[in-house]
Amino acid sequence: MLLLGAGCLVSCHKDGSNNTNSWTWFGTQNPAVYNYVLINASQVINKADSNELHIGVSAAFIDSNNHQITGVNALSVNNQEIQPGVDYTYNYNYASGTPKGMPLFGSYVMVTIRGDGEDDTISRSVYLPKQLLRLISDYPDTVHLSQGVQLNWSPDEQNTWGNVVVQLFYYNELSRKSDSTLPDKINTVSITVPDNGSYFLTRSDLASFPPKSVMGITIARGTQNEATLPLSRKRIYYFSSASVSTTPLPVSK
Repeated sequence: MLLLGAGCLVSCHKDGSNNTNSWTWFGTQNPAVYNYVLINASQVINKADSNELHIGVSAAFIDSNNHQITGVNALSVNNQEIQPGVDYTYNYNYASGTPKGMPLFGSYVMVTIRGDGEDDTISRSVYLPKQLLRLISDYPDTVHLSQGVQLNWSPDEQNTWGNVVVQLFYYNELSRKSDSTLPDKINTVSITVPDNGSYFLTRSDLASFPPKSVMGITIARGTQNEATLPLSRKRIYYFSSASVSTTPLPVSK
């Protein structure tokens, strides 16, 4: 069972305006998850830049008793070692246009973690879900409340969870710039649906977003696995996610 309590993922948007889409993928903020590796691939639907793709790795290894970062001496993904930052957490973004060593949609990624020594090492093959984007034309430029929105994506037959999460989020600054009477905050709407490649957003689904507001849509799916280092017995959670997000969408009646 996936740890869904914390929501989904952090989406990347070229537009710098604030939005409330500050999710974190599957359980990485769950207090029971102290040690994790997240491989996240996100794509933004931008008709001026159809290849806007972000792939990154983040990880944290925290002692569940004293909440200190400890017990892991090396992390590598597809044989590429990732160095920790000054806070001893790991964050690595694959450079655009340099696919060598980059995890690919729909492929298995080898993650190796070394704990207290060479004998305290584990390698795990982690599945990165397939790319969701099918056609850029599948997604609207404007959300018409009276018409609803048809969403289409490429299903993933290897998605063992069997679902995707559709999230609708609010761009507060863009919305209030359009109409200062609009609310400062609208809660993100999260809908879990079967990963069958199609879902229709009804007027009821869109009811939180008034005309003249600006919203975004993200579709995401992911995996969760776990393993235990052989000597230190540190339990590691492995998460992977793939998502596709729209650019800001004006809302009309």
